[in-house]
Amino acid sequence: MARERLVSALAADPPRLDLAALAIATLNQPHLDAAACLHTLDALAARVQLEMERHASHGEVLAGLTALRHVLADIEGFRGNEDDYHSPENSFLNVVLERKVGLPISLSVLYLEVARRAGIPLYGVSFPGHFLVACSAGDHKLVVDPFHEGEILTEEGCKQLLERVAPQLRFNPSMLSPAPVELIAYRMLSNLRRVYLERSDYERGLAVVDLLLMLAPNHPGELRTRAALLANLGAYRAALKDVERCLELSPDAPDRDRLEMTVRELRERAELLN
Repeated sequence: MARERLVSALAADPPRLDLAALAIATLNQPHLDAAACLHTLDALAARVQLEMERHASHGEVLAGLTALRHVLADIEGFRGNEDDYHSPENSFLNVVLERKVGLPISLSVLYLEVARRAGIPLYGVSFPGHFLVACSAGDHKLVVDPFHEGEILTEEGCKQLLERVAPQLRFNPSMLSPAPVELIAYRMLSNLRRVYLERSDYERGLAVVDLLLMLAPNHPGELRTRAALLANLGAYRAALKDVERCLELSPDAPDRDRLEMTVRELRERAELLN
């Protein structure tokens, strides 16, 4: 179900971020009420539009951002889940709408979808280690951090954030470029994969990696991960196909010897099942 919904969301013109996020949420709750979630987003956007009228004197872009932050952060109380950051539920939009806490990226999806409905030209920013949203205001950008209650960041603020979340990197303005819906979905799934693997939840991890490979069919890292998950679950023939695909895609891979050894081990295990 998640796969079909995600395919449909990304095939829309333009791609639908709200539906993609809800498709991912069906991994956790297959029968979630997507229509109710969309209605909640519509209602929040209507409130933002009313608030924008009160701030019209600030200029269109700033009025939109001010209204968005006021409704979502000040009134509704959406914020980052500092207490339980690594809970998988932080990644599911329906749960975020209910509990009003989430990850930087799931809260950014909320901001983006409410903004879209309210006519605010916001876009996602796949900032290293901490997803953000932004909009253009004349010759400069206004960057917003939904995780920290809609805080507006200057370029210096973005540099300081990068020093905290990814100190090995140097800030570059290109880090604030718009992120397409496909990339946002991929990053949401990557967060989930990491959480499930850290919890040794192989079945849920496998469902997530299947979706990641739907988005990036020849990603060598995801193929290796899925092969390991399949092997852990006893699906040796399926794991073998993924390892052989890795070798086919990267014949000169640095870990070729290990991959070839894995192929031999998986073939032996598969033969024992006959």
